[in-house]
Amino acid sequence: MKLFSSFLLRGGPVAGLVLLLVLLVGPAARAQLVPIWQSAMVVGGSNSNLAIKTTATNAGGDLYVAGGFSGIVTIGNTTLISIGGTDGFLAKWSQATDTFVWAYRFGGTDVDQVTALALNGNRVYLAGTFFSPTASFGAINVPNYGGQSFIGTDAFVAKLTDAGPTASFDWAQHLGGLGQDAATTLVATGTSVYVGGNFASTTATFGGISLTNSTAGAAVTYPDGFVAKLVDAGTSSTMSWVQPITGPGTKAVNALALNGASVYATGSFGGATATFGGSVLPNASTTANAYVAKLVDTGTGSSWQWALRAGGLSRDVGNALAVSGGRVYVAGSFSSAVLTLGPLTIANTGPSGITTDAFVAAVTDAGSTAAWTWAQQAGGTANDQGTALTACGAGGVYLAGAFASAAVTIGTTALPTASGGALVARLADTGTGATVAWAQRGGAASNTDASCLAVAGARLYMAGNFQNTATFGSLTLASSPLGAATNFLAFLTDPTFGATVTATAPALSGTAFALYPNPARSATTIMLPALPGTATATLTLRDALGRALRTDQVSLPAAGLHHELSLSGLSAGLYVLQVQAGETTASRRLVVE
Repeated sequence: MKLFSSFLLRGGPVAGLVLLLVLLVGPAARAQLVPIWQSAMVVGGSNSNLAIKTTATNAGGDLYVAGGFSGIVTIGNTTLISIGGTDGFLAKWSQATDTFVWAYRFGGTDVDQVTALALNGNRVYLAGTFFSPTASFGAINVPNYGGQSFIGTDAFVAKLTDAGPTASFDWAQHLGGLGQDAATTLVATGTSVYVGGNFASTTATFGGISLTNSTAGAAVTYPDGFVAKLVDAGTSSTMSWVQPITGPGTKAVNALALNGASVYATGSFGGATATFGGSVLPNASTTANAYVAKLVDTGTGSSWQWALRAGGLSRDVGNALAVSGGRVYVAGSFSSAVLTLGPLTIANTGPSGITTDAFVAAVTDAGSTAAWTWAQQAGGTANDQGTALTACGAGGVYLAGAFASAAVTIGTTALPTASGGALVARLADTGTGATVAWAQRGGAASNTDASCLAVAGARLYMAGNFQNTATFGSLTLASSPLGAATNFLAFLTDPTFGATVTATAPALSGTAFALYPNPARSATTIMLPALPGTATATLTLRDALGRALRTDQVSLPAAGLHHELSLSGLSAGLYVLQVQAGETTASRRLVVE
């Protein structure tokens, strides 16, 4: 396995973090800089047949990657050997050491893989599909509904407990019936685990709940979509409810997002219509339209609240979701000449019905109703798609995807030439639209796919695959054998992390601010230069995932600020201190020992 290249080469983790502080923030004017790729690696070894399908980060900044593999692969110091055509895998990457801590395989004698991953504390939830007669998750064996005689693809949800240097399975549950069924997306909060996917079985079983496919008895049984809730009871789980998406064509759930009791879904639907409870969406094409819909979880039950369509005359798909307050962001791809989102339209820059453009759009959720607020095209004249989306700070999202176009435009912003490949961009929500704070590419102009994006504080991890040679700034990766699809994992640091990015926001003066000591234990001192015309500042301490832990408002003396910040009650780890003075914002990393 090719190890991460990194600028944290000497001086140990403390010196590396201090250097990262200087590079990350420095003067606040750095907020306009494009981030630089800091590390990139091939995952799985030089002869691996491995596919990363999903990634997630925990509050400590550790990264988890999962997917499927065949043959023999090496991840960190762990060698995995598949016993079937494809087995599933899960591995943990430590941000503190920039190494893989552990890796595990699971599955059976046929084709099995992980497609979704969710975290809650030290609880790791997995979802995916298995074709094997029996799939093994540690010591837990899960039989396929078809048994040995009639084997279809079943969905599964499983849980591990991460004990730091090791992890172990607690439970695993299968979903589906005798047909082809799949789990594609997963989110979790507290003891509630939500899984989305589709089932083509005539009857599918979800724990003690059974659903009949809406096209059962027709000449062709098309998959129905579903969203289901499980409750984690520690060493077991129970199913609370299942909500189907019905209609005469194929219905797919590609992504879920959570905001309190609200569960949002996106995907696509074929056929003339798709039904979400009392909401019926018409299809504008003969293939597929995208949708975004909302469920409300009432504990032991749920109900669809609303559903919106995004579509045109060709194939259009929603791939990713993110939620921030009352805003719901959706990204995907569209091959229609014009994508219609309620009263909004965006045009495809490539040949209609032949190439795809990416799109990113915002929905305002008003409770029982919702409306499209803005939408932007992203791409060029070749095939481009948005594959991953996550909220960042207040009023913004990170967008990632695969862009084959040599020249890419996001809304009205033209990115530099040779901007295709695996692309990640930060977009600032301006209320009626979005502006591009920065964009960065990696990989190669063609045959590069960015399928996963995970955020740990200011660090953005992107994973996907490439063929032949991939470049990430000054770092070059080669596939082996040459021409084969090879997985990459790369990261960069967002220079605008912690700030609300706007096109006109001025920068804090001087060197922004300093923290001393850093690393710190019980307290650190914030030193801020004089800011004429600004009387107060807001100090916000955030964890590695950007969540606000403490907020204080302090007066700004004419001679500058020296303010001691107590760190009592905080666990050791990485934090970010954000200072907002007037309309300007700057951030610095803080290490608590």
